Amino acid sequence: MRILFSAFLLFACFVYPANAQITDVFGNKVPIQQGANTKGVSSNFNQKDEQGRKQGYWEKRYSNGKPAYTVTFVDDKPVGTMMRYYFNGNKKVKIVYDENQYGAAELYSEDGKLTAKGFYDGTHKDSVWQYFSPQGILYTTESYKDSLKNGLTTYYYKDGSVAEEIEWKDDNKEGIWRKYHENGRLKMTSAHKNDHIEGEYILYYPNGKLELQGFFSDGLENGTWVVFTPGGTVAYKIEYKDGITLNADEFDEKQRKMFEEFDKNKGKIKDPEQFRHDPDQYMRGGF
Repeated sequence: MRILFSAFLLFACFVYPANAQITDVFGNKVPIQQGANTKGVSSNFNQKDEQGRKQGYWEKRYSNGKPAYTVTFVDDKPVGTMMRYYFNGNKKVKIVYDENQYGAAELYSEDGKLTAKGFYDGTHKDSVWQYFSPQGILYTTESYKDSLKNGLTTYYYKDGSVAEEIEWKDDNKEGIWRKYHENGRLKMTSAHKNDHIEGEYILYYPNGKLELQGFFSDGLENGTWVVFTPGGTVAYKIEYKDGITLNADEFDEKQRKMFEEFDKNKGKIKDPEQFRHDPDQYMRGGF
């Protein structure tokens, strides 16, 4: 998902000869893309000073004459409002920079709907970002420093209640990991270390009673895992070592069926990053 929203900020990809060097407004290399060109741009635009720094108003236009982006530079730094547009003329990105190069950003879909908003420190994602579904519902908030996730990521149900919380450090999962039932009760609690599930892993039924209790070490199940019935009694216990079940052959027929169902679902522990484009799918079922 980060790749998707980072792509929104590749300011202008244009039709040039094959050997041309194509860059965005920040001087970064960008892929050549059909549909945009420099026709119609005044010679007073897109100017650099003797030191090679961008100065004044810059813009590029698509082949249909509509702007691809508009921005003003002072000494190679964007100031004021920077805009990026879709080919159809709808706005794609809007960033309003203050005097310290700190920008408030809004990102839009091609049909004009707000998809995200947050902040940039220069050209790096910073502070809290919010992401919205096509229906305009907030479904994720994330915290960034230098374009890396740092701090708490929160996922929400449609009614605005918290569905999941994950802590990050320098783009790796590190710290608490909690999920909640739609009734607000705790559904799961665990933690991450070095981007792996680590330590105690507990699941709860919607009524608040224990459903499962076990342990992870470096992302692998270890030790005794206890599975509980909805009534609170122990259904069976599983012994693990480095993710391998040691005692499955000891289960009776009922326990074996329960274990097989548990083992099948255990493989569905979901990484929210895989569902950024479909938050509704993420909220349906599984652990």
